[in-house]
Amino acid sequence: MNSDFIEKAKNLKLLLTDIDGVMTDSKLPIYTDEKGNIVEIKNFESLDGMGLIFLRACGIRTGIVSRGSAPVLQHWARLLGMDILYFGCMNKTAALQDACARFGCTPQETAFIGDDIIDLGILKASGMPLTVANGVDEVKRLAVYASPKHGGCGAVRDICEQILKARGQWDGVVQAVEDGTFTDPPAQLTVVKTALKK
Repeated sequence: MNSDFIEKAKNLKLLLTDIDGVMTDSKLPIYTDEKGNIVEIKNFESLDGMGLIFLRACGIRTGIVSRGSAPVLQHWARLLGMDILYFGCMNKTAALQDACARFGCTPQETAFIGDDIIDLGILKASGMPLTVANGVDEVKRLAVYASPKHGGCGAVRDICEQILKARGQWDGVVQAVEDGTFTDPPAQLTVVKTALKK
């Protein structure tokens, strides 16, 4: 990790992430159930989930900012003890500003993981722009770190590990898991269901 990444990681208070293409492989399987309801399936990587749990245990809040609105996102966010979830959010920069106001941090103390041009605004506004191997070129040009792993294949876990290693906290997490003292920190998920305006 370069010195810029290490410095930003040490000051990090909040990590926000996109979903499709970052925590999934970006494919969107959709089917109609027996009642005629449209159901969207998302395949999540469990390693990513544990990485986010480890971040929270080390004092970094976590959240999702997604243009999508699949109900499964709320289940996944709650399962991971995340702090905030923005549904149907086109203006992701406004979500960043809102999250910072809620949690008492600045954009410079916030990271965002994105993969497509819809993420450019929030990546530029955040202090620690991050991406995955399948991120588009425009996103990779902004990122202080691009995981060598693809979205849905452990990229978020890799990013979480790199952050905790830069902060000197990774070995403590591993030790706590080994000796059985690691516990999930409690969290109350806040769900923002409507797109935020500028």
